Amino acid sequence: MRTPLCAAIVLAACAPGDKSRASAAAGPAQKYAGTWEGRSFRSASDTGTPFRIVTSVAPDGTLRGTLTFTTLDGPPIPIRGRQVTDTSAVDEIGPYHSPTANQDVVTTTTGKLRGDSLNGTFEMRPAGGGTAIMTGTFRSQRVAR
Repeated sequence: MRTPLCAAIVLAACAPGDKSRASAAAGPAQKYAGTWEGRSFRSASDTGTPFRIVTSVAPDGTLRGTLTFTTLDGPPIPIRGRQVTDTSAVDEIGPYHSPTANQDVVTTTTGKLRGDSLNGTFEMRPAGGGTAIMTGTFRSQRVAR
């Protein structure tokens, strides 16, 4: 089993005529809307761990979503967008139990958006803080808006 990451984000649900929600939904997070599928890699020779991310824009304009590893059993893992621009996103994933690290972890991803592709890096740390225990890359593709 491998544990790694990924990242991607967002779908807006706004009430018509609600300008505060509409303006939050109109930001750069809209570009990350939908369902993403991809793989995370711990090294160049790694075949990757498949994942799926489903995200949306919360009423307060922040990014929220869930990550599931498609070949592993387990509950969806929470994702929180920390910084989003027109071309990049930084997300925090977890905390969750990593079977690879055999401990509870939090992962930070940094991805670059190009069309319907979101690719980047991840860094996994113990949930209680400390130094990185795993790093790698991820590649993902939007499969639905």
